[in-house]
Amino acid sequence: MAVALAAMTIVTFVQVILRYVFEAGLVWSLEASTYSFGWLVLIGMSYGVRTRAHIAVDLVTRRLSPEAGRRLALFALALSLVYCALMIYGSAVFVDRLMTLGNDARDIPVPRWVLTGIMPVGFSLLAFRLLQAGWRYFRPAGPSAAEP
Repeated sequence: MAVALAAMTIVTFVQVILRYVFEAGLVWSLEASTYSFGWLVLIGMSYGVRTRAHIAVDLVTRRLSPEAGRRLALFALALSLVYCALMIYGSAVFVDRLMTLGNDARDIPVPRWVLTGIMPVGFSLLAFRLLQAGWRYFRPAGPSAAEP
């Protein structure tokens, strides 16, 4: 994530300097920044679940009984895993079609499937981290008081 953020920041900074100081620019900078941001987000979402850095809205769950809270947590986990499964499948089909077509990115001389191949990987990582979080919450010893 740090490499993607650094690359995106440096390329954007260089592009701004080139454009406004030298009235020139890098043709590929926007596309490189866009793919870097995509990689950053797709890896970052699983990292956020692992480190529990995600936003938790507990306005409703605090008012529920512990059993109802556990059922709601199970429902949210199941829904999240279904979403991950759909995204893994859809993005794998998308990447496979890009491999079949064999076209390169618009401004970067790299096959487009290489740049978008992070999609099924990122959602697989997210599903893995969600399963880990679910195991921590629903393990036989029971959840701790503050951990969902």
